[in-house]
Amino acid sequence: MLTIGCVLSEGPKRTYNKSHVDRLESMVAKHLKQPYQFVCIEDSPFPGWWAKINLFQPDRFQGRILYLDLDVTVTGNIDDLANYPGSFVICRDWASLSVFNSSVMSWDAGTADNIYNDFLPVSDSVMSMLHGDQDYITMKKPDAVKFPRDWCWSYRLGQRTGYPKDMRVCVYHGFPKPWEVT
Repeated sequence: MLTIGCVLSEGPKRTYNKSHVDRLESMVAKHLKQPYQFVCIEDSPFPGWWAKINLFQPDRFQGRILYLDLDVTVTGNIDDLANYPGSFVICRDWASLSVFNSSVMSWDAGTADNIYNDFLPVSDSVMSMLHGDQDYITMKKPDAVKFPRDWCWSYRLGQRTGYPKDMRVCVYHGFPKPWEVT
């Protein structure tokens, strides 16, 4: 069965809470047709965005996982995101072509265990050297498959250029957050 995952952690500039988890869970229920279980990771020992590393803890999940950040807005059917071919799939970054954006990811359980396993012994140095989890995930999965460009779109870019008709998820990287806009 598909697992929809999210992470609830205090961020460096913003605190997320249960209402953000409920908001995401409601959007998933509206836009996902296949059976799934919804799981929120709250037990990470790592701060802020680094808490995402716990998603890759070996044996945490079975089957396919679709991860969504709490500050995305699901705008269309996400079955295709969950089922997109590739053992590890991630969205593009809009600011840099050499880094991925980890707001939306899909993978087969076990195929990304190295992200967690390699992080544990060096977590302090990695967190001090890299800007965030996206840089680390890009380093560990440089050949990841990317979702079709129009499926995961930047809110900020969309405000300037418009939004694709086939957008499935609007990603609010940085500020504002979706609950701060009308």
